[in-house]
Parts: sequence; structure tokens; C-alpha cells
Amino acid sequence: MSPAASPVGAEPPRRAAAASIARFTPGAACEIVGLTPGELERWNRACAALRLAASLTFADLLALAVVAAASRRLGAGAGDFSLGLCRLFEAMAAQADTDRLDEHVALVGRDFARVARLRDDHIRCAGGAFIVVPLAPILADLRDQVFP
Repeated sequence: MSPAASPVGAEPPRRAAAASIARFTPGAACEIVGLTPGELERWNRACAALRLAASLTFADLLALAVVAAASRRLGAGAGDFSLGLCRLFEAMAAQADTDRLDEHVALVGRDFARVARLRDDHIRCAGGAFIVVPLAPILADLRDQVFP
């Protein structure tokens, strides 16, 4: 059975197209990912190259959701990964279709970030040197909020 015909297969093209053109204000993005405007401003200042625009893409929203998840899990320790978390925005922007990254993780080190297909060894290798954030639960939550 092809993914398009499968009941658990590919998302309808309409949702993927909507994700690729969707734009969000910083205030809406904060509400969606669970950051306060003050937290967003702190990350915006911390990421000199980031400088979030007045209109954010779905890739920006996904990166911001990963930043929010990492901040909640690591607390003050998230500051140790601030450069890597800032580079996550570039890594997400480089992805062809951010709405279809369910089988991927964000790998964030102290000074790097990349998006990779999830493998068992990512979880076993995770330690103090980098963090692994599965994208599937974040994407599911974003889809529920953005495309009800």
C-alpha cells in the first residue's frame, strides 16, 4: 500500500503546503510554543545572527519549539547550549520540508546543531556533550495548534 493510500501514511499535500507558507507573529509563536515574550526576547538577544523577523516561518516555529523544550528540560543548563540552540534555526531553515521531520531529531551541542534521522544510537550516545530532541511529539503538538 502506498503511503498516500495508507491510513497512517503521508499527510495530505494541503497541510505540507500550508506549513511551507505559514507565517507567524512573534506573539503568536510564543503562545504556540509556550514561551513568554520575555523569554523570546532573551533568546533573540542571545542569538546575534538570529534576529527573529516580525514574521516567522514554520521552520522558525519548529526551532523555537525545540528551544522551548530544551529550556524546560535543562533549566539554567540551557545556557550552556545557547550557541548550539541558536544554530538550530539555520539547521531547520535548511530543511526542505519541516512538516515531515517526524522521524528526525534535533542534535544540539554546545556550538552546533543539526537535524538527523532518528537512530537508536542517538539516544544511547546522548550525554553532557549534546542533547537529542525528538521532533515527532513537537511536530504533533504544532500541527494540533496551527492546523486544527
